Amino acid sequence: MNQRKSVWSLLLAVLLLLSACQKSDSAPKEDTMPEKQGEEQKEEEIPLEPVESFDPASYTNAMMLEDYDFFWTTLEENCAPLGALREVAGADLDQWKEEYRQQVAALPDGDAEGFVGVMNSLSGKFGSFAHIYTPDTLVYHRYMDVGEYFWESETQKELFQSDKVRAFYQWQDSLPRYQKQLEAMKENDAVSEDEDGELTSKSISSNINLYRQGDTAVAMIKTFRFYGADAADTIIDMLQEFCLENLDAKDFIIDITRNGGGDSNLWYSGFEPLWAGKTFTENVTAIYKAGAVNVQMWDGWPENDPDVELKELSDLGEDEYPQLDRKSLENCDGVATKTYVHDFTDVENPDKKEFNGRIWLLVDSVNFSSSEMFVQFAKDNDIFTLVGTQTAGGGCSIAGPANMDAAMPNCGMLVRYSPFYFLNEDGTCNDLEGTHPDIEIESGETAMQRCLKEIKKLQK
Repeated sequence: MNQRKSVWSLLLAVLLLLSACQKSDSAPKEDTMPEKQGEEQKEEEIPLEPVESFDPASYTNAMMLEDYDFFWTTLEENCAPLGALREVAGADLDQWKEEYRQQVAALPDGDAEGFVGVMNSLSGKFGSFAHIYTPDTLVYHRYMDVGEYFWESETQKELFQSDKVRAFYQWQDSLPRYQKQLEAMKENDAVSEDEDGELTSKSISSNINLYRQGDTAVAMIKTFRFYGADAADTIIDMLQEFCLENLDAKDFIIDITRNGGGDSNLWYSGFEPLWAGKTFTENVTAIYKAGAVNVQMWDGWPENDPDVELKELSDLGEDEYPQLDRKSLENCDGVATKTYVHDFTDVENPDKKEFNGRIWLLVDSVNFSSSEMFVQFAKDNDIFTLVGTQTAGGGCSIAGPANMDAAMPNCGMLVRYSPFYFLNEDGTCNDLEGTHPDIEIESGETAMQRCLKEIKKLQK
């Protein structure tokens, strides 16, 4: 089967996301949004001109405070779900803002590392909500080193490649703890042949388990977060091969419990043999703010998307969305709705075989970002049954980039957030409520145990 880079381009009309967080990690990582398209001849990248690293000695406390205030202003003017964190979750954002500003104010001139530490601590306070955090150099390298998998728009690419941003992360690369983490990440995900001649890596071997028992195929994937194009290509090939070998299975279990996100293209393309010949639909409703950063990064949305329908906030009826917290929508500008059609009817497996069994997606409270995107892709489509517990959410998208970035004016550190307030069917905020499965497990049982029970029932 020819390898295709299937990626949903929300900008161009098909779907899904980039830079999601590993929800179980202490600090968020990234998420990727695919864009379904054919192979295209890419222009050769022109090497970037060298830049001088950010100089912490020139970074005054006044500059730190200005950058800190920029972080909050950016969120307040552009991050639509921020209101839900305050009004629904009860977070005292004003107290957070003042508490951490005092910590920044106490830093001496030149203490850029101290500033990074404060911002990392503040990022942790948000708990990955709406992908709010300040990306570190590990996240930055996932974009810069594997750009073709990650860029969602030209404006995003230009921002990441700008001199100020490159200078900051070039400096952060030099810090010992980041050097060690980057080396470990590259080493764990480095692909090589095993003793059987199969391509794999330390992280692939420890995070992916594929097997079959009787008429049931099982794919257990603990994370979608891997580093490098080689690892991504290896995983996609591995999953596709496993799917093709098991198209005759009556039941196909995909276990993503404890999976906090990563690259959506891994599951979207990796399981493509199961999607072949089928069509999936996905309905999205999102509330947005037309802040300056959003408008710049959207690069023409919503006018450039003929499939999106715009509404006023007053159009959100109480009967339709009974759980909607309207106070959390203050300062938002409008509502966008869209129906995505994931059309795989033109995809053919060898010998034109198609999967005609049931797909069971095992989910839990760790599922976030790109793993939540898988949940959104699967729910309400008859071929799937979701089993487990309520997910963490944060995996919808309606325009690219799915996550926004802005560079602090003085140091160049990035500020990241999700711009949209996505509504579940009852009006709850997806970033807070997540998704409830079709079959909720009971206390004392695992999603796998419950799934196997349900399969046994259907076999009688």
